[in-house]
Amino acid sequence: MLTLPEDKDIRAIFEDCCRKLGIEGSMKDMGELVIYDMTDGTRTSTTFQGSEAYVDGGLFVMRFIHFLKVLGAKNSYINVIHEGHKDRVNYKDIFEGMRRHVELYREFAGKDRIRLRFVGKYDTSISPGGSDYDLRKDLRSLEEASAMNAEHTAHFMINYSTRWASEEGKEFFRTLPPANVILRHAKGYVNGDMWLYGKLDNNSFVYAQNGSSNVNWSDRQIIMLIAVCLRSLLLNRGTHLSKKYEGNEQDVVRQKREVELSFVHESFFDASKEKKMRKRAVIFSSYGPEIYEF
Repeated sequence: MLTLPEDKDIRAIFEDCCRKLGIEGSMKDMGELVIYDMTDGTRTSTTFQGSEAYVDGGLFVMRFIHFLKVLGAKNSYINVIHEGHKDRVNYKDIFEGMRRHVELYREFAGKDRIRLRFVGKYDTSISPGGSDYDLRKDLRSLEEASAMNAEHTAHFMINYSTRWASEEGKEFFRTLPPANVILRHAKGYVNGDMWLYGKLDNNSFVYAQNGSSNVNWSDRQIIMLIAVCLRSLLLNRGTHLSKKYEGNEQDVVRQKREVELSFVHESFFDASKEKKMRKRAVIFSSYGPEIYEF
């Protein structure tokens, strides 16, 4: 099992990260934050082979969820596999990684009071060809065991597709909370079939250049990534469909965005204190992109 920092230390690091980013990081705002973490880059960020890369990626997610819970977030979404993944040449490795996660996540959810929900198409087998191991039974067991945990709910997209969510899963999907930040690791786009149907009407986009590999991220770096996501939420709050410009706000936006080509680039990385490799995240305000290294 992972060794996780004390809650008070997590909050202290978060406060310091928020101060650097010029935001408050209140519990109220964190309670509003719902991140859709599109994990990726696990095979190319490390030298792990086969299922080991996906086991390592699952540990990153575990830490990410734990920090979100401690900081006051109530929900999160994690992409794992969509329906098309079953045709990938390495699907057996992905499946084996998920199978090895089962007992790790059972222990984690129990100790951390995390509710686990698995979202996707389960009326057909999700096992790779030649395997008779039915992972769906494990997923149902994890859901049942964690059903009463109320501090944070993590929604894992497994055998998911937007097509399923808009058709067969429409009624179930309607009951899920909206997400307001898409966090995409290693790639600057969202696959069409991984869109959260009807749940991203007020989202902002965060690009993390680094893959979601556990061994490559320090606790402080993951906490800073969460703080960057919160800044993205705050910068874009109220800009979707209902934006009203007050006073000379339009002139300010025009000056900064069109004339000055506003571009923020800040580095908080300190090689004397940080032993992991430098991380980079990109967010967007009404004025332009903001890049943070840490």
